[in-house]
Amino acid sequence: MSSSPFRGGMPKNYDSGGSSSETENGICLTMTEKKLRSTASKTKSKIFGTCSHCGQLITGEKQRVEIAIPTTVNSSKFSLSYDSHGVAKLHNSCWKVVHSSLKQRGRRRNTRTSRTSSSTASVITTPELPNFDRLEKDILKAVAESAEFHDPMVTVSWEAIRIARLIKSSRHCIVFTGAGISTAAGIGDYRGKSGKWTSLDLNDFINDLSLKQEECSEEVEDIGVDYENLRPTYTHEALKILLDMGFIKYIISQNGDGLHKLSGVKNAHISELHGNVYEEYCEECGTRYTRDMYTPDDVAGQYYDDMQEFKKSTVKLPKHAIRCKTCGLTHRTGRKCEKCGGYLLDTIINFGDDLEEDILERAENHAAKTDLVISLGSTMSVTPANGLVTRNKSAGLVVCNRQKTDFDSLCDRTNSDGVRTGSRVFSDCDLLMKCVMSLLLNTNDLIRWEGERDLRMRKYDSQRQKQSTTEPNTVSSVPSTSLSQHTKLSPQPSSSKRSKTDNRSTQVEARTRSVKGDKSKKSQDGSRTSSSDTAGTGTRDRKVKTKRTRSGDARDSGKRRASKRVKRG
Repeated sequence: MSSSPFRGGMPKNYDSGGSSSETENGICLTMTEKKLRSTASKTKSKIFGTCSHCGQLITGEKQRVEIAIPTTVNSSKFSLSYDSHGVAKLHNSCWKVVHSSLKQRGRRRNTRTSRTSSSTASVITTPELPNFDRLEKDILKAVAESAEFHDPMVTVSWEAIRIARLIKSSRHCIVFTGAGISTAAGIGDYRGKSGKWTSLDLNDFINDLSLKQEECSEEVEDIGVDYENLRPTYTHEALKILLDMGFIKYIISQNGDGLHKLSGVKNAHISELHGNVYEEYCEECGTRYTRDMYTPDDVAGQYYDDMQEFKKSTVKLPKHAIRCKTCGLTHRTGRKCEKCGGYLLDTIINFGDDLEEDILERAENHAAKTDLVISLGSTMSVTPANGLVTRNKSAGLVVCNRQKTDFDSLCDRTNSDGVRTGSRVFSDCDLLMKCVMSLLLNTNDLIRWEGERDLRMRKYDSQRQKQSTTEPNTVSSVPSTSLSQHTKLSPQPSSSKRSKTDNRSTQVEARTRSVKGDKSKKSQDGSRTSSSDTAGTGTRDRKVKTKRTRSGDARDSGKRRASKRVKRG
C-alpha cells in the first residue's frame, strides 16, 4: 500500500451531467465523491478494540492487523493478548515491531547502555520488543503469513473513487473472485486468519511441536454450513448489477458455492473454474443439470477420504460410487440421467482434477482482451486460475483482499501519463463495493436497489430446496444451454435410512475436498477429463492439458486435505 492514497494521480473523472465538483489534496472530486470522503472521515474516531501489544485503543484512523492462533493452545502466559477465539488485534506499527522481533534469534533487551565522555553510564531506552517464549514465537511465525490487514475507511474511500473511475473508463473490465466474497454469506474462506486451510495448517503445526497435554484444550470438531442456506452477499449482487449495466463484462470465479448464479448472473457471463455444487452432468451423454439442491455425494466422498488417511472407514461405500483416478475421491452423485440413464457426476474440481475445457477457454478469451482486472477476496495462489489475472500484461489490476498477495506490486503500475492503472485495498469486499456502488449508481437508484434486498432474498429462498423436502420422481433432463432452470429431484439412494450421517452430508466443510498430503501419491499423470476416468465408460471427452490441472502453490502442496470432514455418526 502506498503511503499516499492518490500517489501517481487519479484517473480522469468520467461523470457526465456536468455535476459540480470540489478539490481535495489537489484532486478534483464530484459532490458524490466528496460526500463519500466526508462520511469516511467520521470513522476516524471509531474504536476497533485494544492493541494486543501496546494496550492502546485501535481507532479507525490507521491501518490495523488481525492474527489468529489455534484455540487449542493455552495462551494465558503469552506476551500478546488473545481473545477467546484466539484472535489478536494490533496497530500496524505494533505488528511491524512484533514481526521484526520474530526474526531475532534470541530475546532482545529493550534497553541499551552507552558511555558518555564523563565515563558515567547512561541508560537509553529503545522501543520495547516483546519477549516471546519459544512456543509463542514458533506459533506467531506460522500465523504471520495469514495475517489480515484492514485499511482505515479514509483510505478505502480514496481507493473506491479510484476504482470507480477505472471502471468507468475501462473498455472490457472483468472480475476475478475467490472465497473471500462469500465469507459474509456464512461460508469460511481458505487462507484467512481463521480460514479452513490456515486452521488445519496451524493445528498440524501445533501437533508437530508435541505440546504438553496441559497446554492444549480438547480439540473441537469442525462444524459445517449448509450450502442451501447460503445467500448472495452485497458483493455478489453488486457484480450482477454492474454486469447488467455493462460496467463489467465477465466474471471468473474460483468458488463452487453457486452464489453468483443464484444472484442472477447468466452462464454466458461467468466461468466457474472449480465447479458448482448445484450442477451435475451425465457421464454418458454429457447432458447438464442445474439443481435447487446440493448435488455431490459426501457419503462416498467420506469413505474415500477416510481410506486415504486411515486406510479404513466406518462409512459404507454406496454401490454407485467409483474412485476417481485423478483426485482419489468420487464424482458420482448417485442420480441417473433422465435422457440416457447414465450416472451423473458432480462438477466440483478437486486438486489433481483438470478444469473443464470450455469453461476455461471462455475465461481465457476474456482475460486476454481485458484492460482492467478486479480481483476480490482471493490470494490468487491456485493454478491455473491465477494465471488469468495477468494474462493481459498491459491490463490494470485492482485487488481487494485482507491478506497480502504475490500480485500486490502490480497494482501500483502507472500508464504513460504517470497515472496509476490499478489499486490495492486491504478491506472486506462488501465494504469496498458499497463505496464503489455509491459512486457508480445515482442516489435514487442506489437507495431503491439496496431497499429491495429483502425481496431478492425471498426470491433466492424459492430457488433453493432442501434435499429432505424434494419430491420423488420429478427428475427431468436439463440441457447445458438451460442452466438457469432449477429442477426438483428425487432423494439420494437409500434415503429411507438417512441418519445423522446423511444429514451432515450437505455441510460445507464436509464437502470441501482435496487429495492427501503425500505429494508423491498425488495423481499427476491422469485427468478428470472424461467419464471413462471416473466410471470406466462414457462418451464425453472433457480432457484438458495436464498443465491446466488445478493445483496450489507451495503453501498448498503437501497438505493433508483442504478441509477436514465432519466425523460421521
